[in-house]
Amino acid sequence: MSRLSSIRPSNLVLLAAAPFIIYLFATSSKYLRSLVAILGIGNNAGPVFVGFLLILTTATLGYLCARHSRFQLQAPAWLRVSAIAAFPVAVGLSILSFVAPQILLPFAESVFFHALNENTSTLIDRSSQTWVLFPEVVNQVQTGLQILLAIYAVVVALCFVSGRLANPLRSFVQIGFEVLTGASLFYLMFMAHWQFATGVAITFRAAIFAYIFAAILGLIWVGLQSFKPKARTTMVYGAISLGLLGVSTFFFMQPQVNYVLVGSTDARIAIVRGTPQAQADIIRFGEFEGGGEQNYRIRSATDAAAALEQIETVDSVSGAFVPVEAHTQGYPVLWQTSFLPDKFRNPALAFAVFGFLLLTLTIGGAQHKLHPLAVGAEFFVDTIRGIPMLVIILYIGLPLAGAVKDATGGGIDMTNMTRGIIAISVGYSAYMAEIFRSGIEAIPKGQLEAGSSLGLSRWQTARLIVLPQALRIVTPPLGNEFIAMIKDTSLLSILSVRDMTQRMREFQAASFLPFAPFNTAAILYVVITLGCASFLKWIERRTAKDDR
Repeated sequence: MSRLSSIRPSNLVLLAAAPFIIYLFATSSKYLRSLVAILGIGNNAGPVFVGFLLILTTATLGYLCARHSRFQLQAPAWLRVSAIAAFPVAVGLSILSFVAPQILLPFAESVFFHALNENTSTLIDRSSQTWVLFPEVVNQVQTGLQILLAIYAVVVALCFVSGRLANPLRSFVQIGFEVLTGASLFYLMFMAHWQFATGVAITFRAAIFAYIFAAILGLIWVGLQSFKPKARTTMVYGAISLGLLGVSTFFFMQPQVNYVLVGSTDARIAIVRGTPQAQADIIRFGEFEGGGEQNYRIRSATDAAAALEQIETVDSVSGAFVPVEAHTQGYPVLWQTSFLPDKFRNPALAFAVFGFLLLTLTIGGAQHKLHPLAVGAEFFVDTIRGIPMLVIILYIGLPLAGAVKDATGGGIDMTNMTRGIIAISVGYSAYMAEIFRSGIEAIPKGQLEAGSSLGLSRWQTARLIVLPQALRIVTPPLGNEFIAMIKDTSLLSILSVRDMTQRMREFQAASFLPFAPFNTAAILYVVITLGCASFLKWIERRTAKDDR
């Protein structure tokens, strides 16, 4: 009974209902198929899962061995046992990769396959209905896995003998081994493809990465809000903002280009590729002089010559919007205009926006005796908290990501997963900032004065005195934010991120089942959130125990 009393009541309810839930999925093909689809269980999932568990166990023991080698005197008994087991397990797994490669190869092959670009990679055989790696590529993956595991076993052995090395060399080996094993463990948990549970992996990874980035951004906003103005702060930031506005003016004063709309508007109008979107919209919606404000159909052309040629060769094109100097064929001019090219207009607008915003923050800070960056951080936090998360995800995931791609010439083309993580991070960073701020303000100011009297800098006082105490205070609300993030990852399905919610929608659309997919997804989310809540409660108890 004492054991049961230590379990949270909500978990007891879930445990009591577990037999009925298991019976439901075991006896109903509808729920079983929906469970497989939502979890993201792919083909050959069983062997892949076995290989993943073996490699994960070896990487975990290796990391614990590295930790033990650095903190031998303070290491607890369980850490010493893990360190002792690391070497035979690593050697055994290395031998297994040679003796029975079919046990580890499915996982390695799956990870390597999904790390490639399935549409362009030359290592993938697309001749059959199911795309697979070429046999020679599979052999190379097997050889590479064997080499990596052999090297890993040698590194574990070096960790054991590092205690006999000279002190500088020992520290180098121990830190290097800890970084290596930690990176391997991180890759397995957060980067490698989980063919046995892809939907769950994407959901958890999106929530964890978003949580980390949101916490970092939240601390940045709190740090900016703590900035204090100095005697010349207003003058310096005012000069910077005026300089930005001056650069914007320089770009706005660059020579404009002259374009003409020629031909007729009876059919489509050819638009030269690279014409600013604003000018194309004027043509499309008939907002030019004589356009009658009616919608016109437009068509893209590679250059001015091709646009004019389409009037003669393509029946569905009767007009073209081209530069004045390119119009030499005597077509009637319907409308003429001039505008600033994008190469000048875009930087002019960017510098104008940043300059005006910084000038506004500088004036506001001077009025209230605050630092301009503190005013900006407070404005960001208040603004983001007033925008729905779905709107933030759509804005960052679609137009903003597209604008970044266009501005960099395709150099920065973020995946939908990356866009979603950034969006959730930005949205929740405002709430994180308020949580951190409340925790920091709960620390008595006398401790800050004590840190200053000891000769600590502002950063040292924050890192060594304020943040450790504030984190203990804000642990419960930070845990609530993580659970909320897990649920809000479902909104990423709007960007076609194939998390559990998106897979639920795909399965429901394909099977036309009314209840099974939604009930299954709801049960999975309840199990995940209750498990995370229990883990967070355990952290709270450990934190409270450390305080005592």
